[in-house]
Amino acid sequence: MTFHLRKLASWLAVAMAAAFLAPVDSAGAAPSQRPILVSRVSATYGWQDTRFKVEEGDTYTVSYLSGGWTVDHRSFPRVGPSGYAPSADSQIYQGCKLNDHIPYGTLYAREGTDDATAIPVAQGKTLHASQAGSVYLRINDDDRCLADNAGSIRVKLFRGIPATALTDPFHHESGEAQAPYHVVQGYHNTEGGCVIGRGPDHCQNQLFAVDLEPTGGTTVSPNVYSPAPGTVGWQDKGTGCLGMDLADGRNLTVCHMSSFNVAIGDSAQRDELLGVRRTPWVHLSIDDRRAGRPYQPVPLNLTASGWDHTLDGASLTPGHEDGTSGVETVRWGGHSYRVRYEEWLGLEGP
Repeated sequence: MTFHLRKLASWLAVAMAAAFLAPVDSAGAAPSQRPILVSRVSATYGWQDTRFKVEEGDTYTVSYLSGGWTVDHRSFPRVGPSGYAPSADSQIYQGCKLNDHIPYGTLYAREGTDDATAIPVAQGKTLHASQAGSVYLRINDDDRCLADNAGSIRVKLFRGIPATALTDPFHHESGEAQAPYHVVQGYHNTEGGCVIGRGPDHCQNQLFAVDLEPTGGTTVSPNVYSPAPGTVGWQDKGTGCLGMDLADGRNLTVCHMSSFNVAIGDSAQRDELLGVRRTPWVHLSIDDRRAGRPYQPVPLNLTASGWDHTLDGASLTPGHEDGTSGVETVRWGGHSYRVRYEEWLGLEGP
């Protein structure tokens, strides 16, 4: 696409009604009262009212389910709610973003009608409502530039944090939870082979592991806090790893600790102290050990069963579409998985 065509589309666009986003109905409570709501967000409309009501101080989560959209159906492919990769984003006319520093196609949320509360949620995010009102969602593309858009995505909104969903394991030295971090090793980093524990190790049952490193410097505590409630099922002092049995029976592995603050058999609540890290980063992965070996890897995303395994609300879908190539099929334990090499590397949160 050339810049002048994108600009022309912005002149031709008309104001769109904000009530397009349609909750998927179920019997019973009105949308504002439901603890869970599934909605569709169109790329061709501006702010769209989900009818999901929050009160000031409420904790709620917005997570991506499926679908894709584009800010120029003539020239650019559809992508997910993380928006376009930098190489593609830089080729698009830059005069239509809600935020110049956020890629086109990124999913945004706000509470009520105050644009000051707008925040990019991308694949998903757990939020704390700054004011009361309905939650609105939209694509990162200004209203005047929507005429050449196409597609839609489906998202899930729910109150609180699911028992099996993960939150990051870092706190500020002050005790404040949820320190900022980035992913320094993503899904499937096994170019050259898989050697768990001694090199490339996000493979086999750890295929969908991530290594998180805090970005707050010395303000972040060296302690490691439990990403989810569970029972400690095993420990390995050699690797500094422990495993926790989650509410759905799956195993959460947390690694790179120099000492443990919990013992096998202990129950740990979310944000309870697990130990002290011995590396700048912490490893998180989930696998299913209920049927014995080979343990099956579990992605950090939403599930059909409702036992969600998101990370700070983000649904880290393997093989997600973001305008780049390289998705391959990886086989392990008789199963096939679509995944990209070092997928989710660089992701920032919370």
